[in-house]
Amino acid sequence: MKKLAALVAFVGSVAASQAIGFSNVTIASPPLSNGSSYTTIANSISFSLPNAIVGDSLALRAGNVNIQYDYASPNAAYAVTAFVNLGTLCLGSGRVAFTEMVFELDGGGNEVGGPIGSLTHLFDASTSSVFSGQINLSKSVNNIRVKKAFTLLAPDTTAVDLAAVAIVNQSVKTVPEPATIAALGAGLAFIARKRRK
Repeated sequence: MKKLAALVAFVGSVAASQAIGFSNVTIASPPLSNGSSYTTIANSISFSLPNAIVGDSLALRAGNVNIQYDYASPNAAYAVTAFVNLGTLCLGSGRVAFTEMVFELDGGGNEVGGPIGSLTHLFDASTSSVFSGQINLSKSVNNIRVKKAFTLLAPDTTAVDLAAVAIVNQSVKTVPEPATIAALGAGLAFIARKRRK
């Protein structure tokens, strides 16, 4: 029983080491970024952009919102996949151009080379207001910087023209290094063997 408890504790510590640490979060480009906020839960980060709207009867017909954050994985050999969900509203001539780029960071927090992953999408009145995309990085890294850019445009027409970004959600999927997978496999094999006895 003691061995089983020790194994469970080990597996739990390995799972805990998979956590992602978000830092250096910025939501820029006022006035559209005014009142913005973010929350993090485990490996997910969500942004609320209550004033990211342009169009009829508003102060602006065009504008930008830029979001940036860093995150670090505690283990050295990780592959990372990012999932992006956007909630937007586009009416009439309104459209939102979205771009996301992912960069590797060195130990000092500096970007190394060009993007190791990117994604673009254009929202308009003919597209869905929700988009989900996956960014597969070109190499395994444990420190990255994510840069998101939204360009909102709503030229004046006879129709109702609006472009807005309401909520941006992102979660990060990490794939354990081979040694971690081997350790977890050995632990599960040990439990299976004990159950047979």
